[in-house]
Amino acid sequence: GHELLVSVLASQVVSNVPAAILLSGFTPEGELLVVGTNLGGLGTLIASMASIITFQLYAGRRNAQTVRYFGEFTLWNFLNLAALLLLAWLLQWRSVLPG
Repeated sequence: GHELLVSVLASQVVSNVPAAILLSGFTPEGELLVVGTNLGGLGTLIASMASIITFQLYAGRRNAQTVRYFGEFTLWNFLNLAALLLLAWLLQWRSVLPG
């Protein structure tokens, strides 16, 4: 029963798509795994390949403030992740999500 949290955490270190593939063989709760890895795309820069691509594009610009970008990106992503994870937990608790 910890598919949601485990998939969010795994996504922070190996990106959300590889996390979904890696964890899919360990649980019958596919719905929670999907929700967790989708939410897991938020958070760290490596949580989503799209985030890495946008950072690289930004970093290639003249006068790019990469440290500031990284800090603001991380702050807003973790705030959004926390809010959506709380919502997912509430929906799961209310039996809207399986688990």
